[in-house]
Amino acid sequence: MKQFLLLIRQSADYSNMSVEQMQEDINNHIKWVEGLVQKGHFREANPLDGNSGAVLKQESETDGPYIETKECVSGYYFILAKDLKQAKELARGCPDLANGATIEIREVIDTDAE
Repeated sequence: MKQFLLLIRQSADYSNMSVEQMQEDINNHIKWVEGLVQKGHFREANPLDGNSGAVLKQESETDGPYIETKECVSGYYFILAKDLKQAKELARGCPDLANGATIEIREVIDTDAE
């Protein structure tokens, strides 16, 4: 199987969610990940700290990420799929899409492959 990184670009405002809505969102993520695990597609996932980081360019460095931007990378999923088509099908089940997120899917190049 190939490895794919799903970058979650979040645009939802979770501060407007009730406690019940947040819990439902968490439960939806748990259910989705459990399905990925059961089918052998899950490798790992983590949220990213939205309050710290940096953006580097050749000659400059700025603080980031910038919460005032419309979308920021809020986390990632590392999944296994036979090809990009299957990775897209798996990503369509991500509950973040229902909250307005964008998911960028990138194949990870296996530099250890012979």
